[in-house]
Amino acid sequence: MESPFSTQTMGLKDRFDYWHEVVCRNYAHCLGSVENKADFNARTAVLNFGSVEISDVISSPIRYERRKHDLRCGPRDDIFVSLMVEGSAQFEQNGKQQAHETGDVLIYDAGRPYLYHHKRAYRSILLRISRPTIEARLPNVDDLGGVVLKAGGPLGHLVGSLMQESFEIASKADGIDTMEFSGPTLDMIAAAIRQAGGNRVLHNSTHSALLQRVQSYMKSNLADDSLTLEAIARDQNVSVRTLSRLFAETGSTPMGWLQAQRLAWAYTALTERKISSVTEAAFSAGFCELSHFSRTFKKAYGHSPNSLLARH
Repeated sequence: MESPFSTQTMGLKDRFDYWHEVVCRNYAHCLGSVENKADFNARTAVLNFGSVEISDVISSPIRYERRKHDLRCGPRDDIFVSLMVEGSAQFEQNGKQQAHETGDVLIYDAGRPYLYHHKRAYRSILLRISRPTIEARLPNVDDLGGVVLKAGGPLGHLVGSLMQESFEIASKADGIDTMEFSGPTLDMIAAAIRQAGGNRVLHNSTHSALLQRVQSYMKSNLADDSLTLEAIARDQNVSVRTLSRLFAETGSTPMGWLQAQRLAWAYTALTERKISSVTEAAFSAGFCELSHFSRTFKKAYGHSPNSLLARH
C-alpha cells in the first residue's frame, strides 16, 4: 500500500511544518530546519516492500538533526539505507563525517544521534529496516551509522540497483507477493555491508577472528536450548573467562548476545513469513517456554509476537 505525502496539498505558510510532521511520523523524530520556509517543497511515497518500507523522497534543501532529546521522543531505532538519486548531502554520525554524493548508498542508524544536511535539492530512495531484521543478518550493527558504499564501486552499484528495482516492484505490486523479494534483497544488502567493512567493531578487536568464529557457532546453534556458557566455551576450546572477555569488548555478554540473536531471528522469521506460528518461532529460536519467549519479545520490541504475526 502506498502512502503519498506532498507539501503541494498545503498552503505556502504551512508546507514546512507539514513536512516536518511527515518526517517525524514516518521516518525519525528530529529537528528540521531550512533557510526559507516560503520556498520549501517536498514529497514522498512510502510503500511496503515485504517486511520493510521503501520511499522515494524529493525535497528542497533541508537540514535534519536527530538529537538525544529526539531519541526519547521517538525511540524507534531502525536502520536506514539511503540511495542518493540526485543531489548531495553531508552526514555525521558515530564521529564519522561523510559526503553523500549522487549514486552513493549511505547507511544510518535512527537509534543514535545524527546530522544530515542537504544543502541543495535532492531525490533519494530510502529503505527503512527494523533493527532486529538487520541484526539477524549482521552480527554487530551499532557501528553502521555513516557507512557509505560509493557509486563508483561494485558494492555501491549493486545495492543502488537493488534499491531502485525494489521501489519499482513495490510501486507496481498488484498481484506480486513482495515478501518473496524483500528477504533476498536484504540478504544481498547485508552481504555488501559486510564486504565493505561495515561491521568495523569486529575488525578493530584484537580478538576479532576468535569472536567471529564464536558468534558464527552460536548463530548456527540458536535452536539448541541447552546452549550454555560452559557448552560454548567447551566447543570453542576457550575458557569461560576468555569467552566473557571477548564479548565485553563489544559491550555485551555471551548469553545476552545470544538472546538478542534469538529474538532477532524470531522477529525476522515472523515478519518475513518464514514460519507460521509464534510457538514455532519460540522453539526454533531456542526458547523452551512459550510464555518466557512472549514476555522477552515484548520487552525487547514493545509488542507481542502474536501482534507482529497478525500484521504480516
